[in-house]
Amino acid sequence: MGERLMRSGYALSGAVRPDPAELLHYRKVSALRRAAHARRRMLDHLVRVREPGPVASIAM
Repeated sequence: MGERLMRSGYALSGAVRPDPAELLHYRKVSALRRAAHARRRMLDHLVRVREPGPVASIAM
């Protein structure tokens, strides 16, 4: 990615590459957050699907 940045005219900061343990921690946290977001969207979808429609609410 550094080469692409340099070709586009950006200067690199000179920072060193993160440790493998830090990358692993980042990926783990990222996966957990993505899973939580997907779970929340799925539950919201199920709640919306299970809502009674206008006809069902009138018949009650």
